[in-house]
Amino acid sequence: MLAFVGDIPLLPLPTVLFPGTFMPLQITDRAQAALLRRCADDGTRLGTVLMAGEAHAGRPTVPCTVGCLASIALTVAESEQEAMLSVVLYGEQRMRVVDYTQQSSLLTGRVEPLEDFAGMHAARRTKQAAALFEQYLALVRERYHTEVVDLPLPNDPTLASYLLAAVLTLPQETKQRWLELASAALRLEEELAVLREECEKLSVFLALSKKNHGRYLLPEAEYYLSLVSHN
Repeated sequence: MLAFVGDIPLLPLPTVLFPGTFMPLQITDRAQAALLRRCADDGTRLGTVLMAGEAHAGRPTVPCTVGCLASIALTVAESEQEAMLSVVLYGEQRMRVVDYTQQSSLLTGRVEPLEDFAGMHAARRTKQAAALFEQYLALVRERYHTEVVDLPLPNDPTLASYLLAAVLTLPQETKQRWLELASAALRLEEELAVLREECEKLSVFLALSKKNHGRYLLPEAEYYLSLVSHN
């Protein structure tokens, strides 16, 4: 458990960063690029927060209050003439923004770290998730005829739940809700439900495809229009 962090720069993002995971970013905003360069040079940590809502009339969006304390793991490339910076962020720990101030286009927040708990049945759910995730990756390979890197889940329930949350394709609102959960067991329970549903969809698709000699076509648009017209 980290001590109280205090005031740090905040980086509002359209996606959620989880502890123990990496996130590549390409920054085109000049002020944010300058901020990240300073953080990279000084080894300063920053906080990532999901942007809530949409900006209107040039006004900044209000960030979510639970985010991730992050460090800059790698500066990939930069172009000062184009004010562009490519970096890789590493998520360290969940945090809560107690208060924040807006200065021009930059945010600074007073944050406090959030503790993680394994929760009941966390170890068992981690084993279930590892087996189901392996099955899911195999189905993805078969469905899309592509190479997918094996990604074994760690034995630690908290890290496993964060890794799954990062790689599964889901709305950012769902990912934000998972980040806000303090219990890895609760997070894994919801992730297991998603994996089961995705595996079922992929299995049905592949079964129908094999039945139709490797070609399973979705109904034409006229079919859907006819359903709508009947209702």
